[in-house]
Amino acid sequence: DAESVSGAAGYRISPETERILRDGDPRIFAARRATVDEGWVLVVFSVPESERAKRHTLRTQLTRLGFGSVSAGVWIAPGHVHDEAEDMLARHGLRSYADLFRADYLSVAGGEDGAADLAAKVRSWWDTVRLQRLYVEFLAAHRPVAEQIASGGPVTDREAFTTYIRVLTDWRRLVYLDPGVARELLPAEWSGTEASELFDEIHARLAGPAHRHVERVRAG
Repeated sequence: DAESVSGAAGYRISPETERILRDGDPRIFAARRATVDEGWVLVVFSVPESERAKRHTLRTQLTRLGFGSVSAGVWIAPGHVHDEAEDMLARHGLRSYADLFRADYLSVAGGEDGAADLAAKVRSWWDTVRLQRLYVEFLAAHRPVAEQIASGGPVTDREAFTTYIRVLTDWRRLVYLDPGVARELLPAEWSGTEASELFDEIHARLAGPAHRHVERVRAG
């Protein structure tokens, strides 16, 4: 929002944007992985062609929350995403176009074959191959940073800030793509857990100094 700062034109974060950023903190800093038995949330929607802009917004926001597409108007995510989905629909004025359901997956095969069947479905609902590649790229890009910090001693607050922002930017993109489905349903070679541990390590080492740098700059 436009705001005058000491007589000069400036800007401040709008209340809505501040809320979006605040709501994103749990996903970024405490990303949750589902369990097999917690079930799913389904969003079933129908938006008239005359309101295609709202349809685009709905699909974009569902993707941002980690939903996968079962079919054109049926999207799925782990059950714990339910509250986020409800809030998103209300915030964007889309609640009248969508119905939410809690669901269990009933495999035709059942038993162990049923688990394999669900894992195959997960691969069709989400691009886990792409996600795995992105996690590998994250590790390759930022593991050297963690190793350098661990072996090189203290860094300045300014250096901590510039490094932390790069890592945080890459990480937050990943957590909004990752649906957070149970580990058992993901490919055997899955680098998401290792990437999460790496981010936690860098966050623990650099977040404090980075914040000190910001406060020092704000104070002039």
